[in-house]
Amino acid sequence: MLSAQQPLALRLRADQTFDNFIGPPGSGGARARQLAQALACGRERTPLYLWGPPASGKTHLLHAALTVAQAHEQRGAYLPLRELGAAGTVQAVGAYEQFDLVCVDDLDAVAGDEPAELALFHLYDRLRAGGGRLIVTASATPTALGLRRPELRSRLGWGVVCHLEPLGDTDKRVLLLRRSAEQGLTLTEPVADYLLRHHSRDLRDLLGTLDRLERATLAAQRHPTLPFVRELLADADAP
Repeated sequence: MLSAQQPLALRLRADQTFDNFIGPPGSGGARARQLAQALACGRERTPLYLWGPPASGKTHLLHAALTVAQAHEQRGAYLPLRELGAAGTVQAVGAYEQFDLVCVDDLDAVAGDEPAELALFHLYDRLRAGGGRLIVTASATPTALGLRRPELRSRLGWGVVCHLEPLGDTDKRVLLLRRSAEQGLTLTEPVADYLLRHHSRDLRDLLGTLDRLERATLAAQRHPTLPFVRELLADADAP
């Protein structure tokens, strides 16, 4: 059985904060960020349910909330359900009932498994009774996720439900430039545009390429110029 502290120690990422969270203008991202921050520091208790496609910032907000909770000396825990699986979820959730903030990631991973759903339902109720707070992420709304336990579906609908949308190219460009500056890379706008035009638009792939570019520039003692980036990507695509 996973210990209460293990998921937080393994998964909490200091580079995913509220300050560097970027959401599309007019989306639910701004509201989700505000509510997650309020839950993290204890100003809010209403559960928060975040849903949207991959790379829409759901896990980013969970890590940001846990970072803030830790700064406020609150006990926070991260439950990666895709990693735990249904059986692991049933075994693990009892260890989290006394935490101040519990962040449950990827509810999809156990949707349809009644024992796991029932365990999460009891976690929800016991957290609420003990003054704890809860943030849950999934790819769809509670009613559209395929949950079999109506009581869990009902509980999740009691809280605030926010839809997160994936970033458009303009926002991805902003994120690339910001993240490169944080990493000490002098990434120019033409290079960022080239990455968006000629590389995968998947945000995880883009950030992975940025990490690879950082390592390559350090190893070669070169700036990330457009010719250097072209060469790097060509080498990566070569058979």
